[in-house]
Amino acid sequence: MFTTTVVLASLMATALAFPSVEQPLVVNGQTATVGQFPYQVLLKVELPQGRALCGGSLLSEQWVLTAGHCTQGAKSFEVTLGAVDFDGDNDDGRVVLTATEYYRHEKYNPLFASNDVAVVKLPKAVEFNDRVQAVKLPTGSDSFDGQKVVVSGWGLQKNGGNVADKLQYAPLKVISNNECSKTYSPLVIKKTTLCAKGEHKESPCNGDSGGPLVLEGSNVQVGVVSFGHAVGCEQGLPGAFARLTSFVDWVKQKTGL
Repeated sequence: MFTTTVVLASLMATALAFPSVEQPLVVNGQTATVGQFPYQVLLKVELPQGRALCGGSLLSEQWVLTAGHCTQGAKSFEVTLGAVDFDGDNDDGRVVLTATEYYRHEKYNPLFASNDVAVVKLPKAVEFNDRVQAVKLPTGSDSFDGQKVVVSGWGLQKNGGNVADKLQYAPLKVISNNECSKTYSPLVIKKTTLCAKGEHKESPCNGDSGGPLVLEGSNVQVGVVSFGHAVGCEQGLPGAFARLTSFVDWVKQKTGL
């Protein structure tokens, strides 16, 4: 009998107070330059048991898109915009805000990681500049199968490792859901799921949850980092993302965009 607990691994890094975590950054990625991913958001999630790390993307001057599981139990979010370094002074050009208002998809199912999207409202509008810009939402119903995409985040660079000092990114290619189901299961890989894998074992990992997957050479976001395989991030297996074309209407309804 298929069990999701064996196959799925959340890509949310917990217990940030410790130098490493025992959960499945971008594996085999490259270091980003300032302004290369101006829509990238760093989320430090305040939970009753401590802090957790997630990614996100800036939708507008006052809204951030992230994964639904990144908001479970959240009391607040430290939201960092315009950063490449994980740690840094506020005078390095980054914008740091504390947010408390968020909306998780009403049909989010943690068991199957379905409908794994949420939006976080910033306490005030931010100003766009060379380092801070919004993503573009996808249009239509393209499956994007075979298209080149890019994932980015500060998550673990290897299983059991540390979060990245600097923002990492990696090229991936979208694969069909049928192909992805061979790794996971049709019970998990739904129409609202998008899968992508790297040619050289590039992969999102813990701490990348909620981060953006965009079409290569553009800022059109097609996926939200959701989960990976429980065997670990370094195996070259496909990463799973919330398929953003399935959630554009929901995002617009919640944010008014």
